[in-house]
Amino acid sequence: MINLEKNKALFITFLALLASTPPLSTDMYLSAIPQIADSWGVGKDLINLTLVLWFASFSVSILFAGPLSDKYGRKPVLIIGLAIFVISSFMCAFSQNAYQLIGFRIIQGAGAAAPSAIVMAVIRDRFAGRERQQAMAYVMTIVAVAPMLAPMIGAMLLEFASWRFIFAAQGALVFVTFMITFFFQESITEKLTTKLLKLLTRYTLHFKNREFMFASISMGLLPLPFYGFIAFSPIYYISIHGLSARAFGLLFGLNALCSMAGAYSSPRIVKKLSDKRTITFSIIGCMIGGIGVILFAGLHYLFFFIFMALFSYSVGVSRPLSGSLILGLVKTDVGSASSFLVFYQFISGAVAMSFVTLHWADPVLFYGSLTALTSAVVLILWLWIEKTLNPEN
Repeated sequence: MINLEKNKALFITFLALLASTPPLSTDMYLSAIPQIADSWGVGKDLINLTLVLWFASFSVSILFAGPLSDKYGRKPVLIIGLAIFVISSFMCAFSQNAYQLIGFRIIQGAGAAAPSAIVMAVIRDRFAGRERQQAMAYVMTIVAVAPMLAPMIGAMLLEFASWRFIFAAQGALVFVTFMITFFFQESITEKLTTKLLKLLTRYTLHFKNREFMFASISMGLLPLPFYGFIAFSPIYYISIHGLSARAFGLLFGLNALCSMAGAYSSPRIVKKLSDKRTITFSIIGCMIGGIGVILFAGLHYLFFFIFMALFSYSVGVSRPLSGSLILGLVKTDVGSASSFLVFYQFISGAVAMSFVTLHWADPVLFYGSLTALTSAVVLILWLWIEKTLNPEN
């Protein structure tokens, strides 16, 4: 029998496959949104609900996945969540109208919540201190491959087959992860004995933890423009600049590569700079990226690509460090803490996606302003956090 835990590289790869489930289910079909709308003769705004409501379903479901994993264990919740995802993916492929697709995507989002919440909890279970930072960095490095390859795979499938094959491919790929999960050894040592109906009350422990809540809410804002980019990028590249689905997939994938490079370089940068200083510089990099979009993205799409690449790289650098710092502020109920972190980021991302897809007079200016202002707010909050927090990692 395969023992994932004995091989650190294999174990990290498994965690990365779990964490790749959400970006795989969102990024792969982005370039197909116009085709899906045309095939049913409906507006793109209606089909965009398959993305926005997926995030809403995912965000709500994740609040349940974490506490359930604290009570019943990480493994059974993972197996059920992945099974729901695989089945609903094939249901999406056989949708007969836009409303069926929206409904099945909502179910798919619920299934994707389990792996996303539990990955961070497992890292917190298995690793500590600098090793936890490295584990997060390696997972995020591999995870960045998913949004890099997913649009390319989706674009290639569209050239040879219907958009339905994209959802079938999602189900087939995650089925592989589902099978590997049976070899995963339970990582939680002490399970909660709280009654099922009272599980959600465990979140009050985190709400009372002021350091955890303030750090979570403050740093959780930084990826907000990154999620907004998922919905805005096809509008910018395809609708505004008329690029092909293949060109969009390439540029989107290269942007993800920058995020991967940031996560990969994070543990190497902290060897020369302190953790806090590295986070500070990465937030400044995000702010510069937003300002660059405001000033230059209207001139040529390559300027948009360059400054969003800077933003994505900077986010990639900061997330392993800030994530390790925040999880170091909790001692119990790690599953619910992890769920709250992901819930907050994704529900904020869903709001951002809703706003960036509205009919703005100057959508590029709006998106650039969102990116720059969000980064500036996070920088101000972070400068206060680094002076007051002293977490035990």
